Amino acid sequence: MARGRVLLAHGNADCQAIYSSVLTFSGYAVEIVDTVDAALQRIAAEHYDVVVSDLYLPAAGNADDCLVRQLRLGAIGAHLPAVILTAWTTTAHVRLAHEVGADRFLALPATPRQLLAVIEELLEGSHAPNLPPSPSWDLRHDPVTNGF
Repeated sequence: MARGRVLLAHGNADCQAIYSSVLTFSGYAVEIVDTVDAALQRIAAEHYDVVVSDLYLPAAGNADDCLVRQLRLGAIGAHLPAVILTAWTTTAHVRLAHEVGADRFLALPATPRQLLAVIEELLEGSHAPNLPPSPSWDLRHDPVTNGF
């Protein structure tokens, strides 16, 4: 039996392969999508315990390209814990992740241990965001974002 169901929404094939392997090896059931539209369709059709998403994903037409923002504003998946796993690591991007409602932020390359720790923490019920409270936050000294 799986430890939990994870939707991995990432446009980078290497990230998909690496992190889905880590999660699967650690006992999670993982489904991979690479667009906002595919993620929303899967969330509407299946149960997931957590979403791991890049900050930006391809989206149809002029749709919003931030999956987590779409989840938080919509009726589907608003309750899901969400982890941003991204190479977009400027202070502005971290602030955006906070503003759209991400529960956790991990900068690429995140170690398997970092990703697993964040997912386990969220599945144990700690959904309070641990993102920066202000734009002056320094990424280099935070173990969650693992610097750059």
